[in-house]
Amino acid sequence: MSDAAYQPVECRFYDELGLRMMRGTPCRLIVETGDECVEQAGRISDLYTEGTAEYIRLDGGTTIRLDHIVRIEQEEQKAKEEAHQPGATP
Repeated sequence: MSDAAYQPVECRFYDELGLRMMRGTPCRLIVETGDECVEQAGRISDLYTEGTAEYIRLDGGTTIRLDHIVRIEQEEQKAKEEAHQPGATP
């Protein structure tokens, strides 16, 4: 998918990424990498445009094109969901 033309993301999604970067919120991203999706986790350290595409850079140096992000969640949300799974210890 990285060779495909960039598909602009919704302003609301872009704004959400910017807020997470400013707040230093740990995020869990599901990212499309061609035929599969992979999980990336970290804090957003940069949100920028290069050419006609928009990107984020995570604190570990990973760069992700915004139109490759399938879903984004807070790390705290994942912990809450896991705590509410059957068989989970409180």
